[in-house]
Amino acid sequence: MYMETLFSLSGMSSPVEIVDQIIGEAVRSKASDILIEPQEKEVVVRMRVDGVLQSFGVMPFGSYDQVLSRIKVLGNMDVTENRKPQESKIRFEVDDRAYVLRAAVVSTNFGQMAALRVLDMPQFSDFSQLGMEDELAEKVKRNISGRYGLFLVCGPTGSGKTTTVHSSLRHLNTGEVNIMTLEDPIEYIVPGINQIEVGEDVGLDFVSGLRTVLRLNPDVIFVGEIRDAATAKIAIQASLTGHLVISTIHGRNSVGAMYRLLDLGIDRYMINYALRAILAQRLMRRICKHCQETYKPTPSEVEIYTREKGTGPATLLHGRGCDLCRHSRYHGRVGIFEFLEVGETVRNLVFSGAGETEFAKELGLSGFRSLTSEGLRMVDEGVTSVREYIRTMFDAR
Repeated sequence: MYMETLFSLSGMSSPVEIVDQIIGEAVRSKASDILIEPQEKEVVVRMRVDGVLQSFGVMPFGSYDQVLSRIKVLGNMDVTENRKPQESKIRFEVDDRAYVLRAAVVSTNFGQMAALRVLDMPQFSDFSQLGMEDELAEKVKRNISGRYGLFLVCGPTGSGKTTTVHSSLRHLNTGEVNIMTLEDPIEYIVPGINQIEVGEDVGLDFVSGLRTVLRLNPDVIFVGEIRDAATAKIAIQASLTGHLVISTIHGRNSVGAMYRLLDLGIDRYMINYALRAILAQRLMRRICKHCQETYKPTPSEVEIYTREKGTGPATLLHGRGCDLCRHSRYHGRVGIFEFLEVGETVRNLVFSGAGETEFAKELGLSGFRSLTSEGLRMVDEGVTSVREYIRTMFDAR
């Protein structure tokens, strides 16, 4: 539902005020992204709140031309360039608090689209604040406190990996170790940590960056992402030579992430010796407490729930929709975690050459708590809805 007058120039003296209002509204709504998208007849402003895009207003093209120029000026972009993509960082203050906006402008069929990522230092410094149970938090701390080994975090874009990694680095940042990071790009400046940006524009990739970092006497190395075989192999080598390596990797769950390493050509013996643990995660929206109510699930929801759990659902909750949650039915998010620790059971499965399906089945028999089972637990406890579970977990098996 659009708020037609929210970004109208009427009553405002300049496009500066419009940009201030858009960014201020994003910060107060805890939006992670702002999209300003030209359509055929008007320009739509959308914001990603709790991982889902919501429409926040529209503006006429005449207003947008000035707004876009203002965004380019703030980012030191070329105001006259209308065809080539441009990127920059914008420093901004809202309510006396500093934020960084990662801005990108690109030409589309109806004009130039602007996307602004709102970057704010994660407020969570303790693992329990991420939504982890105490037992899981202690396991994570134990695995990242060793002198060597590889600790991986996996999940799709927007699943909270960056927040988890920075909580890990904060836990280790005692002043007694040399922590070095390779990031593409650096999103959060952390005092006491040596951060290096990699990318085509600086002429440094993860592989060459890792080789350089290993000459700088690091104790802990964070590699932004293991994307290819070369990065995986040097990260494994580093983890076996007296360094704790923390990284992220693509995988729908922890078992999938392990088999991703195998796909990249890492030897099974190397995985067993180097890998400490894999933490897979998702973020699920919480049902709005202000408008939550019991409801009768649809037949398809019952079918999916029963297939996943083995039994039908009992009492289920969802949000009715209210002003507090902007009629989205949800307010805030909760982390769902799956932790695969490399112990005797896992090592035996890796050495045996078990396939991914067999591996997951054997883990399940040993009491392993998967992402899907944790998600269903949140549904049963009334934290989230079956619909949100389906939206978030469809690819987590």
